[in-house]
Amino acid sequence: MTRKAKAFWLSVALGAVLAIMLAEGDWLMAAIIGAVLVVTLWVFVHAFPRDVAPPADRRHENTLRRKAGLKPH
Repeated sequence: MTRKAKAFWLSVALGAVLAIMLAEGDWLMAAIIGAVLVVTLWVFVHAFPRDVAPPADRRHENTLRRKAGLKPH
């Protein structure tokens, strides 16, 4: 298991435990909700930013900017 995978599962477990500690009644539901919240946060912090602007898009934008600068006005 990679370091990132270990950190992910540790975060999910910690989220479940924290939700259980805050819950007054249904502990199983609290654990599930806590784990889901951590997974959602993990996706936004680690996966989503990498998908926003891949390097190929940035290179294409730079090419368009360079070509636009070379045109006579």
